[in-house]
Amino acid sequence: MRLRKTVFLPNLILILILAAGCIQVTNEVVTPSLGSSVFPTMTPTLTLNPTNTSTIVPTLPAEGAWTKLLELLANNGGCRLPCLWGITPGKSTYKEAQAILTPLRSISDPLTTRFGPDGGAIFPVYIEEDLELNVAVGFNIDSNSDNQVISRIGFRAREEKKTIASNGEPTFAEIFDSASFGERVQPYMLSQVLSEQGIPAAVLIQTFNALASMGNSIGGGFDILLLYPEQGLLVHYTTQMEVIGEKVRGCLTNAHVDLELYPAGHGDSFAQFLSQTRWAEIWPLPAKPYWAPVEKATSMSLEQFYETFRQSMDQCIETPTKFWPAPFQ
Repeated sequence: MRLRKTVFLPNLILILILAAGCIQVTNEVVTPSLGSSVFPTMTPTLTLNPTNTSTIVPTLPAEGAWTKLLELLANNGGCRLPCLWGITPGKSTYKEAQAILTPLRSISDPLTTRFGPDGGAIFPVYIEEDLELNVAVGFNIDSNSDNQVISRIGFRAREEKKTIASNGEPTFAEIFDSASFGERVQPYMLSQVLSEQGIPAAVLIQTFNALASMGNSIGGGFDILLLYPEQGLLVHYTTQMEVIGEKVRGCLTNAHVDLELYPAGHGDSFAQFLSQTRWAEIWPLPAKPYWAPVEKATSMSLEQFYETFRQSMDQCIETPTKFWPAPFQ
């Protein structure tokens, strides 16, 4: 096992995932335009040497940090979303978050790891042979709080594999067929979230209508959003798209995941919470035009989606190609 000192941005590649048991869909047509899939801004504006904020927290050596990271991912720190690793938006303080995250600094890129008066961000990486489990956790502080209470948490988990770029240089590419990824991040996978949180207020889908151009260089391509305003929870899954005839298929067994977490019980403020992120205008519905509700993009109702994916992660979703724009349209 080794620790790579710099976290590289992956060159995205197209991997076709074949699976059985897909959901049939309708043929209703819309003509959305694709939006940005940029990694959400989770790192607040920070000072490197804040005063009266930081406290000394020991950093674990790499082996211990790897073990700790896998433990946190395996049970979400013993709490339920929107709590993450024992950090609860609206309740936990800066010092409590720092005490949980700082021990992982030895496996996080020092150039991007930050803790300061406005919040913090850390990017731990677990490495096993040619695979990397890349995690990101960022949090913001409520500026109106005297106790530095956490107002927002962002989370991301990706699996990448070492490969060779077209120029012959080594790089890392996102993959969606890892045997271990889905098991290691089980608390954030679709079936687990649905079982814990219940039927979402909305499920949105975004994809393409054809295989990517530019040498099939696009990774992912099939996105699903779960929205839980009252729970203060947005869940974003990205998996590999596959075009089969007049259908686009996405299978979610090892989908990558992003979370936006806010204080629960403030559904009326959910749109305002999201307005400062890349998810502005997603809620309330209707969402941005390049996202479609699952009821329109497929034959499923919200209840059918919930029952189908709460019980099994082996199912896939299919949606008509003519419902979606071409890549880079």
